[in-house]
Amino acid sequence: MVDLKIALVYFSATNVTHTYAQVIREGLFDQGCTVQLFNVTAYASRQEKLPINDFNSFIFGFPVFGDFAPSVINEWLPTLDGQGKKCALFFTYGARTTGYAHFHTKLLLEQAGFQVLFSAEFLGRHSFNVGGWRILPERPNAQDFAVAREYAALALERFSQDAPAVFRLQKPFGYNQIMASLENKRKRKERGWTNPVRIAEECSMCRDCESECPTQAFDADTGLSDPESCIECMHCVYICPDKVLKVDERMKDAYDDFLANWYLTEEMMNEKMSRIITAAWQAAF
Repeated sequence: MVDLKIALVYFSATNVTHTYAQVIREGLFDQGCTVQLFNVTAYASRQEKLPINDFNSFIFGFPVFGDFAPSVINEWLPTLDGQGKKCALFFTYGARTTGYAHFHTKLLLEQAGFQVLFSAEFLGRHSFNVGGWRILPERPNAQDFAVAREYAALALERFSQDAPAVFRLQKPFGYNQIMASLENKRKRKERGWTNPVRIAEECSMCRDCESECPTQAFDADTGLSDPESCIECMHCVYICPDKVLKVDERMKDAYDDFLANWYLTEEMMNEKMSRIITAAWQAAF
């Protein structure tokens, strides 16, 4: 077996992607692989150069925000030099869809010089659950973790092959139109109900909200997030040790509208299953 040194690079705002990364790491470690985790959630972590030369294979894991990997990840991936090295992808999402994420991120990695071999999507609680939503509060579950362990075994198999199978994805319907729309989209100027704020004076001023913010959007002194740079990942709310960061109550009120707009029920979402994607595939919306 090839002596595999694998970098597992991930973004995790509310710990779901981190949990899967740990399970995958343990599966690979049990098979004798050297695996190093790189958490690129905080802004500062992406300013450090990823040591591409130290590894022969890579795994990239990201949550899905609005049908794509986080915008900061889509901006960061093109700065890498993959040097033709093998990699695999996985995404975590809160039960609606992974949208364009598989296709778009694969495209970015290939343009950066990586050879993408396969992907996967894993279910997990929605990041907006910290604001009162109730999407998959008990996920990941045993089935999800079983698929993650299968993913680790497949990564070992594919990374060890001299000529692994080619991984192709069909371009999702509407992809060109949505990309054109995103390029023309204007940033919000006003604070919205998804932008966290500090709502109590009993704050220890640890400043984790500021130092760990993926976009440097939170100001610990004012207790406000910048609506133009905030990506609404809820990381600051999730990690606050004093639990004094909140989002507007309108977030909780928007939950029923979310279900209605997408013709979803909690039962439908709970029936979804994590899966590995190795063959030609097109996203379903």
